[in-house]
Amino acid sequence: MGWKKVEKEDLRIKVEFSSGTEDIKPEECYFRQKRVEKTFDLALNIDQEDYNVYVCGPNGIGRSRYTLKRLKEIASSKPTPKDICYVNNFQDPYKPKVLILPSGYGKKFANHIENILEFLKRETFKAFEGKEYEEELNVLTKEIDSQKEKIINQLVEEAKSYNLMVLFGPEGVRLMPLFRVQAPVSQEELLNNPQLREEYHKNLEAFEPKFRDYLRKLRELDNLLGENLLKLRQKIAENLIDKACKPLEEEFSEVEGFQEYLRSLKQELVKNIQIFIDWEKLKGNVMIQNNINRALNMFRVNVLVDNSQTQGAPVIYERIPTLKGLFGQINYKAEMGILYADHLSLAPGILHKANGGYVILDLWEVLKNPYVWILLKRTLLHKELHLMGGMIEEIPVPHIGILPEPVPFSAKVFLIGDPYLYQLLMFYDPEFPQLFKLKAEFEPVVSIDEEVISLFPKVVKKIIDEEKLKNLDSSGLSELFRYAVYQAGNRKKINLIIQDLIDLLREANTFSQSQYITEKEIKQAIRERIYRVNIIEEKIRELIKEGKILIEVEGEKVGQVNGLSVYVLGDYSFGRPSRITANVFPGSRGVVNIEREIDMSGPIHSKGVFILSSYFYNRYSTDFPLQFSCTLTFEQAYEPVEGDSASAAELMAILSAVSKIPVKQNLAITGSIDQFGNIQPVGGIKEKIEGFYRVCKVKNFTGNQGVIIPRQNFDNLLLDDEILEEIEKGTFHVYTVETIDDVIELLTGKKAENFHKEVSKGLKKLYELSKEKVKPSKKVSKKKKSKK
Repeated sequence: MGWKKVEKEDLRIKVEFSSGTEDIKPEECYFRQKRVEKTFDLALNIDQEDYNVYVCGPNGIGRSRYTLKRLKEIASSKPTPKDICYVNNFQDPYKPKVLILPSGYGKKFANHIENILEFLKRETFKAFEGKEYEEELNVLTKEIDSQKEKIINQLVEEAKSYNLMVLFGPEGVRLMPLFRVQAPVSQEELLNNPQLREEYHKNLEAFEPKFRDYLRKLRELDNLLGENLLKLRQKIAENLIDKACKPLEEEFSEVEGFQEYLRSLKQELVKNIQIFIDWEKLKGNVMIQNNINRALNMFRVNVLVDNSQTQGAPVIYERIPTLKGLFGQINYKAEMGILYADHLSLAPGILHKANGGYVILDLWEVLKNPYVWILLKRTLLHKELHLMGGMIEEIPVPHIGILPEPVPFSAKVFLIGDPYLYQLLMFYDPEFPQLFKLKAEFEPVVSIDEEVISLFPKVVKKIIDEEKLKNLDSSGLSELFRYAVYQAGNRKKINLIIQDLIDLLREANTFSQSQYITEKEIKQAIRERIYRVNIIEEKIRELIKEGKILIEVEGEKVGQVNGLSVYVLGDYSFGRPSRITANVFPGSRGVVNIEREIDMSGPIHSKGVFILSSYFYNRYSTDFPLQFSCTLTFEQAYEPVEGDSASAAELMAILSAVSKIPVKQNLAITGSIDQFGNIQPVGGIKEKIEGFYRVCKVKNFTGNQGVIIPRQNFDNLLLDDEILEEIEKGTFHVYTVETIDDVIELLTGKKAENFHKEVSKGLKKLYELSKEKVKPSKKVSKKKKSKK
């Protein structure tokens, strides 16, 4: 089709809004992302494990907002998760038990326990001081006392038959000789009378087995009394505790697994009934009552997660995930120099609160602490949520303390991240694809259609409403739309990164002095944004203007072409012309890429040079073998050269050097070339054209300068208003080309066929010169051999 000059009517973005944003109702709306929508549809309707979601896309596109919106829409229709409570493990206090209760039952459970404790504080002392208890106690005591009296009488009577008297005193039961009527012999008399002493020992030895048997019976009665008293105490306590626990038992009778805990609770209350007796006895002693109240913590409930006010499944977005924030913690207290914790010291994390629902995390923030990522994966793999113990500055440390029972975990996790992190995790973390089976990827650039055009004002209105900014008039809205198109880099597409629009509107709002933000303020905000970061671009143009960087923008030169480069500085990119030169001479080295020889050429640039060399040999070596040497370089390039977008310019420099046909310097070119001479699309079209235009302005703007670009980059022509005006006036030009032949005609003014003939002549001449140069060296070598 040949080259084509771009006309002014081809360059204007034709979308214009007839009204501004003032009359638009603010509402939550998003540009359609079908791929993302389908992924979310699947994720929110599949209940199998490990279908967590990686929400992928560039920052500012609305990943978090969209995720929150979709989750909140469905969360209300999902079942409300259960409450999570921790209670004391009466068998092993170092391992608190977890109880999973229906929603709202956790708080009820805790209230019931408090009521039970208050009831026992109030009623226990009364029960053990009451008439009923006293009567039963008297019955038991009298019965045992009667039996003991009977045994003692038997003991006394039988001891008399052995001339022994039974004495009961503080030192216990003793047997003394009885040789007087109803009176024992004194110790002194017993010591002074050997006959009496001998008789006493004989009687004592004979009676001792029976005496022991009587004592055993008395002990058994004492033990029986103790057991009966304990049973009575236990009976009173059990009746009292049953009465106290009855409301709890009735309300929680249907709760699965609760009865086992209730049995152990009752048993432990019975064991510790004395605490409640002492409470009333020691009323008024604040210190002791505080100690008793602290001891009663063993019965209290820690409602870790209370879902009594939750409707549906919880949705939690944790913007700054930390170990404590996600996994909860054990709050140790220092008491008398010792760290202490119990089941009431456990604090929940976000994952506890989101259990049974959805949790959204920013992956960058998660990876800032590797322990967070490791423990998150462990939680998802094992479906168990462990509370964190000892930590120093968010780093787990070995510790000795309580080990709470883990909580069963069933939340779905949505990770917000970018494509780069996704690829890294897919390659280097084998657990990642197992846990995050779904990827919802946002497309930052989409085609402009009626839906996009109709949604754009609504999205802008929502931003204005949230940020409390001025409304846009029709010109401001149209200019903002053009900005989004320019950011996409294609006139048929639009950039959907909402944060870019928010930032620009904030800045434009600051510049606005009227009721509305207009086209003028939008353009001013864009200019100011560029001005803040383009100091390096200006310095380079200064060097070109001063002649320190050599660039020709008029006239003709042999072996020299204006290529175009893009510099990316992180927050800003700009284009500038680069002087590409080629020099040919007889030899056999072919095309020598000087940058490659000194390791300043990147792999893609080196590949581009090899490809143009392939074209060169393919096009011109049909009639005779090519034998020449050529050096090719970017002049005054002091940084590595990468990319193949200058390969067409490099080829033209070589062709010009071979044919000795000069190349126009008022035109710059960008485009890569394949092995058959086709021009291929490249990036940075806008920056390259604007870069050459501005250099022409500072050097010498003649009105006939322009840029040659690949035909496929036509839709990337998004130029500043100043350049558009020059194109409309015909003082700056943009040409599209398809093949190297089109480039030849534009840069040399000659027909491609004639130009190729001149190139062939030049190559043939170089071939002949190279042969002549080789012949003498062969003769010399023969002479040397003959001398030998």
